[in-house]
Amino acid sequence: MMNKFTVALLLTCCHVLLFAQKTTKEKKDPYTSTELWEPIPINRAHAHDKIDNIQKAIDEFDRKKDNYIDVIMDSASSAIATEAILRKVDRLEIIIENVPNDHFTKQKYLGYLEDDVKAYYNDMVNNKLDVQYYKNLIDQNEFIFKKEQDSEVTPDDVNQQFNRAWYGHKSIFKNNKAVQEAIYENMVRLYPKEMQKKFSEYNKMPAAVTLMNWWAKQNPNQILTYSTSTSFENTIVRKSNDSLVKTIVMIADKAKRPQRAITFLDDLLEGTITIDQINRITDSNALYYKQLVVSRLKPNPLTKRVVDRESKLQALEYIRIMNELHDSPDPVRFKCIEPLSAREIYFLMVLCSDEIYTSTFVGSFNRMLLKMAPVSGDQFLKDINMDKFRTFIRMCAGYNKLDEYLATMAPSNRNELMSTFVHNIDKNLETDVEDAVDIADACGSIRDEALLSFLIEELKKDYERTYREDNKRGLIIYFLLNTLCTSILYPESTGKELQDQLNVPPIAYIPYSSLINKDSTVVEQVFFYGDDDGKSSLTNYLANYKPTEWKIEKNEQWMTLTSLTGRPVKIYANLPLDEPKDEEAQKALTDYLNANAINPSVIIHRGHSYHLPGTLKYLRDFNRVIILGSCGGYHNLSTILGYSEDAHIVSSKQTGTMFVTDPIIKSFNSRVLSGKDINWINLWDEVGAQMNTVALEDKFNDYVPPHKNMGALFLKAFKIQIKQQGMEL
Repeated sequence: MMNKFTVALLLTCCHVLLFAQKTTKEKKDPYTSTELWEPIPINRAHAHDKIDNIQKAIDEFDRKKDNYIDVIMDSASSAIATEAILRKVDRLEIIIENVPNDHFTKQKYLGYLEDDVKAYYNDMVNNKLDVQYYKNLIDQNEFIFKKEQDSEVTPDDVNQQFNRAWYGHKSIFKNNKAVQEAIYENMVRLYPKEMQKKFSEYNKMPAAVTLMNWWAKQNPNQILTYSTSTSFENTIVRKSNDSLVKTIVMIADKAKRPQRAITFLDDLLEGTITIDQINRITDSNALYYKQLVVSRLKPNPLTKRVVDRESKLQALEYIRIMNELHDSPDPVRFKCIEPLSAREIYFLMVLCSDEIYTSTFVGSFNRMLLKMAPVSGDQFLKDINMDKFRTFIRMCAGYNKLDEYLATMAPSNRNELMSTFVHNIDKNLETDVEDAVDIADACGSIRDEALLSFLIEELKKDYERTYREDNKRGLIIYFLLNTLCTSILYPESTGKELQDQLNVPPIAYIPYSSLINKDSTVVEQVFFYGDDDGKSSLTNYLANYKPTEWKIEKNEQWMTLTSLTGRPVKIYANLPLDEPKDEEAQKALTDYLNANAINPSVIIHRGHSYHLPGTLKYLRDFNRVIILGSCGGYHNLSTILGYSEDAHIVSSKQTGTMFVTDPIIKSFNSRVLSGKDINWINLWDEVGAQMNTVALEDKFNDYVPPHKNMGALFLKAFKIQIKQQGMEL
C-alpha cells in the first residue's frame, strides 16, 4: 500500500472522486475485504502515511524499490517478510478502515500497526531479524482487532495460542491486568533465561514467582541469598509453593549456617537428613568436609557449584595447615589428615593443586595409598566417578608418583586408565582446554619412554577420529597434543621445528629488543611477600647485587636497583613488609609505575604458590618474561596468557626455591646487561651446571623453562589456531 493514502492530504472532495471507483455499496465482512468502502478522512491519512513511509524504507533497504523485501541469502524468509510487512500490513490498513469503529479506535489500531512495522525496521537495521516472529506479530493484529470488536482479549486467548508475538503486543493490554499477567507467565515458562534479564518488568506479577521456581533449579544459592535478605525478592520467594523453593526458605530460617546447609539440599528433598542433623554437621569443619565429599559423588546435585566451592575452601584449610608445618616431623605435619579416608585425602590434593607444596602432596599421596589398599588405583578412581582424575594424573606425573600409582593396578588396566586420560576430551566444551593442558603438562613430566610412546599412539587415534568427524576444535586440540608429546620423545624438535609446527612466536629465545622500553632500559618488577620466607628470600636476592655494580635506593615501601655497569637495567621490588602492608606496598609501587608510564617487561614472583594470585592480578600486556616460583596449572597459565599471550613463562612443577630461582635470575640479568638475546636452552644449561648437589639438581629439574612449558605452549598454540580458523575459544 505504498503511499496510496497520500492523496488524503488533498481536499475532501478529491478523496470522494478518487475512491468512488473502489467503493462498493454492498458492505461485506470487513475482515475479508480487500478494498476500501469509504474514503479515508483527512484526520487519519497521516497515520497511514507514516506506515507507508516505513514500508518504503524497508523495501528500499536493499537499494531496490521493487515491492520485495530481500532477506539476504534466504529466499524463504524473504517471501515471508514480503507477505507480512508489505501485503498483510496493507490489508490490515483496509480492515481497520472498514471495521465500524470510531475514529479514535481506528487511530489506536493504526498506531499498533505502525509500532510493529517500525520494530521490524529497527531489527532489520541492527541485524537481529526473526522473520517468523514478525509474521506472527503482524498476523496477530487481525485476531486482536476482531476480538476487541466484540468484547476483549482474555487470558484464555493468550494461553491457547501463545507465541512470542503476544509479548511484542503487551503494551496493547496495559489496561488489561489479567492478559498482561498471562503474557508474562507464558514468557517465563518458555523463555526463562531471557525473562530473567527483564525481571523488573513483572516483579509484582505471579510470573515473578514462576521465575523464582525455575531459578531455584539453576541457582539454589541465589534463592537462599534472597531468602535471607531484606530485598523485595525475599517477599517474592516466600510466596512460592514450590517444594524446592520452600525447602531453601526453610534452610534460610532454621539453619545455623545457611551457606553451608544449602549443600545438603538434595538430602533434605529426599528426606534422608533433618535440619537438626545438618546443624550438627556444619558446626564441625571435619564433619562438614567429609559430608561434602559424599555430596560430590552424587550424580548432578542441585547445588553442584556450591559444593565445588565449599569443597575447595574446606580442603584448603587442611592443605594450608600441612604447608605451614613443612619443617615439622611428619607425625605432626600430617596429623590433621589421619582421620580422613583415601577419597577424602584424594580430594584435598586435586582441589588444591594450585597451592599444595611438593612435600605436602607426597606425604598426602603416601597416606592415601595406604588407606586405599587393597583397592587398585583404577578401581579407586572409578569409585569416585573419575572426578578430577586428569588433574590427579597430571599431579602424579609432576611429582614423580605416577609409576607408583600405576603399579597398584594390572598392566592392562594401566593402559586403559592412561587411554581414558587422553581420550575424548573434546566431548566436553566446558573443560576440553583445561583437560588438554593437564595432558600436556603430564606428558612433559613423564620420563617413561614406553608410556609416552603409548600415549602418543592413543592421541593419534583421537586425532584421526576428530578428522573423520570433521570436528575442527577437537582436531586442533589433538594435533597440538600429538605434536607436543612427540617433541618430548624427540627433543630435537624443541626449537625452531616445534615453533613452526605449533605456529607460535619464538619459544626457545626472546630478543633483547623486545625487553627494552622506549629509553632502551630493561625494567623488572619483583613481588615479595611479608612472611618469613619472603624476608629471607629478599636477603638472598640482594646478595646477588654488588654495590659496585648496582645503585640501591629505598623508601618506606619499595626499593629501586639501577645498573651501574653494562646496559641500563632498572629493578623495582616492594619490601616484604608484615601482612597486609606487603600488599599495600605492591599496590603503591604499581601505581607509581603506572603514573610514570614505566612498563616492566619482566615480572618476578618471589613467594609461595598461594601468594601467586596476588602477583598475577598486576600482569599487563607489556610483560614479556614472567618468572614464577610455581605455576599452578591451567587457570594460572590462562590468566598469564590472557594478559600477555607472547609471555615467556619460567615456572616450577612443584614449590620454587630461592636456591634455584636466584641463579636463574642472575643468569638472565647477565645476558640483559650485555644486551644479548635470551636463549633459554643455553641459559638452562648454564644454570643446570651450577646445581652441584643431588638435592639442588632435583629441585632444578622441577623448574620448567619456556621452551619446555607444555601447558603454556599448548594454550598459546591453541589460541592462535582457533583465531586463524575464525572460531570462538
